[in-house]
Amino acid sequence: MKTKLRFIPLVGAIAFFCAGCAVQSPDYARLLSEAAPQEWSASTLAQGDVASWQNFWVRWNDPLLVDLIGKALAANPDIETAAANLRAANAGITAANAVLWPTAKVGADAGRTHSNGEGRNSFSLEGSAALSLNLAGSEFWKADAATLKAMASAYTLEDVRAATAASTAEAYVNLRAAEARLDVTKASLETYLETAQTAQWQFEAGTGTASEAEDALMQVAASRAQIPALEKTITQYRNALMRLTGSPVEKLGLDAPGAIPVPPADVAVSMPASLIEQRPDVRAAKASAEAAVKTLKSAKSDFFPTLSLSGNIGTTAATIGALGASGTGAAGLAAALAMPVLNWGSLAAGEETAAANLDSAVASYRSTLLAALEETDNALSAIRSAEFRRSDLERAVEHARTAEKLARDEYGAGIGEYTMLLSTQRSLLSARENELTNRADRANSFITLYRALGGDWAVNQNTAEASAEKN
Repeated sequence: MKTKLRFIPLVGAIAFFCAGCAVQSPDYARLLSEAAPQEWSASTLAQGDVASWQNFWVRWNDPLLVDLIGKALAANPDIETAAANLRAANAGITAANAVLWPTAKVGADAGRTHSNGEGRNSFSLEGSAALSLNLAGSEFWKADAATLKAMASAYTLEDVRAATAASTAEAYVNLRAAEARLDVTKASLETYLETAQTAQWQFEAGTGTASEAEDALMQVAASRAQIPALEKTITQYRNALMRLTGSPVEKLGLDAPGAIPVPPADVAVSMPASLIEQRPDVRAAKASAEAAVKTLKSAKSDFFPTLSLSGNIGTTAATIGALGASGTGAAGLAAALAMPVLNWGSLAAGEETAAANLDSAVASYRSTLLAALEETDNALSAIRSAEFRRSDLERAVEHARTAEKLARDEYGAGIGEYTMLLSTQRSLLSARENELTNRADRANSFITLYRALGGDWAVNQNTAEASAEKN
């Protein structure tokens, strides 16, 4: 026992010497900084108050919209998948940390042997422990990587929640827009029917032509043919909400048509570009890149020796009562260093794979940042465009409605032309559809911008951080 113990100081000295060898690792802060788009801080996005986006969905003043989003967040399969992935990632942290601690075993044994007609009993108790660690910290880097991967999974879960809420809101807005277009088409159909009847009367009275009467009937048929297509679109959006919420259509409260929801009027429609870095998907990509750095460090560390320590203590006696008595004990302690020699090709391949995965993660981070910037800028541009168009489109509808009424009265009185009436009716239909489309586009643009900001989690997080900075 004493002879074995003489080697432990030597092993310890070697271990400390090897531990002093630093593993060269990439500067992930520099990598991520270089991955960000050039002139990121000087983006064209203007400043805005992110706090104005709190309680976003409630402020649409549409209880059904809030209810649908709540159902989607509670039962959407994509969210359940992301939550399961997070649980698995957290389990990975536990597994990676467990390697950093010794393993221990306790055992008991009982036996009886016969020799020369005599029987002998033997009882023993033994406990043992072992610890094996790479001297360059491979296991510690793996534990750090597991923690960062779990962080990425947590951010991904929040990103999926934000995407689910936005998709639900967009499907609802598009459903209401399709219902409004159906109402406009039905109203236009009624107008075309009246015109066809008037054209037929004038033809029979000799004041109109057969071509006008036939053309009016064609307009009726063409307008009526649009109704099934719109009804199909409405069914598709209802089914989309069923998929997003995980609830049957008949339980979603969509039986009665409703108005296109209107976004809050007091939310900021400009944001500093730095806020985009706080989006859950961007944070997830960044955490994944940092995890890839740790994994590469672990792969580099595998070239260094591994220190293994083990020990055991036990007692053996002929009777259970004698276990632990003087002279029945035994103990051992051992230390060993193992250095990879013939498998460096495999280790080099592992390092190269880790380096390639790091390059991929950094590229993914850059791609996510660029996509976030594009998505946000496009949403801001769409909101500005819809705002500029809104008043003109509303006036266009009023003028088209007045022109159509005048042309219809003139045609009915026999002093107007059929072509003018047809032109004003088409203009009115087009104006109403354009105004409806703009309302839906404006609502969807606010939804897209909210999604671009990262949804509820990012808005609340950024608001809390801004408040903390002020205090």
